[in-house]
Amino acid sequence: MYIVGDKDAVPLGDTVSSGQVQIDPTAGEELRKQFQAQIDQVDSWIQRATSSIARPAPLGANPVGDKMRDKFTHRAEGEQYSFVSVMTAYRTVLEQTKNSIVEAIENFQKLDEEQQAELKKHMGNS
Repeated sequence: MYIVGDKDAVPLGDTVSSGQVQIDPTAGEELRKQFQAQIDQVDSWIQRATSSIARPAPLGANPVGDKMRDKFTHRAEGEQYSFVSVMTAYRTVLEQTKNSIVEAIENFQKLDEEQQAELKKHMGNS
């Protein structure tokens, strides 16, 4: 996922890792839950695809049936643009985004703690 700024698109993970992005913990937790729900859904789709879509079609024990069965199985889970490959790549992006959200929540909490410490320091020096 990218953030588009004044110059170029920057990967979300880079801006979060640098501390430039913070998310309020309450809002961030809701967002994290939504991403986790989508990840769980994709996991379900992948599981069903590998157990049923990629299952060899009962086309008979003959050369044509064997070729067609291999073709369908390969399209379901073996090719670059197969359902399983595309869903696995999508899941990876969802997971990376969810991890960035968790890190942005931690950034918020760290910044909040730093500001509280700074405020206490200044209040003690008054």
